Amino acid sequence: MTSTDLINKQGDYQIPEIFKRHIGVWQGTAIKVSSKGELERTFHGTFAVSIEGSDYYQENTYTLADGNTRKLRFKGHFENGFLILSSSDYPEFSGKAWDGGEETIMFRSSKIENGKHYIYVETMTLTNSNTRVRSSQIFQDGVFNGISYIEETRQEKVI
Repeated sequence: MTSTDLINKQGDYQIPEIFKRHIGVWQGTAIKVSSKGELERTFHGTFAVSIEGSDYYQENTYTLADGNTRKLRFKGHFENGFLILSSSDYPEFSGKAWDGGEETIMFRSSKIENGKHYIYVETMTLTNSNTRVRSSQIFQDGVFNGISYIEETRQEKVI
C-alpha cells in the first residue's frame, strides 16, 4: 500500500457511508408551504453532489415558475463524522450535517439574506438507491416560517 492509498483510505474512513450514497445528480419539484399550511411556491431543482477526497461539493440549480434560474454552490469538509458546509454565494451561511440513522441525513443551516436570519432544520432520507425525500422546517428571525419538501430522483451517479 502506497502512502497515497493510505491517505485515501484514512479519508474514506472519515466520511460517513450515508454521504457516499447521496452522490449524484438529483432532480425534483420543491413545494413550500406557510406556517398555516398554505401553498406559497413551487420550483424545480437540480442538485449535483460530489465528494473528492475528503472535500464535499454541491451545486443547486433552481428553476422558478417564471423561468428564471438561480445557482448556489456549497463546499464542505468532514470533521469527526460531521459535514461542515460553507457557501461562496452566501457569505453568512453555515451548515452542519450528520448521519441520522435509518438512511437519513440530518442537516441544520443558518444564513442571512436580505437582512433576515434564516434557520433550516432538514431531513434527507433515501427511500431507495435512486429516490430521496427531503423536508425542511424553516425559521425566519426566530419565528416558524413554514415547511418545504421535495421528492428527488437520481438522474446520474457522479463518481
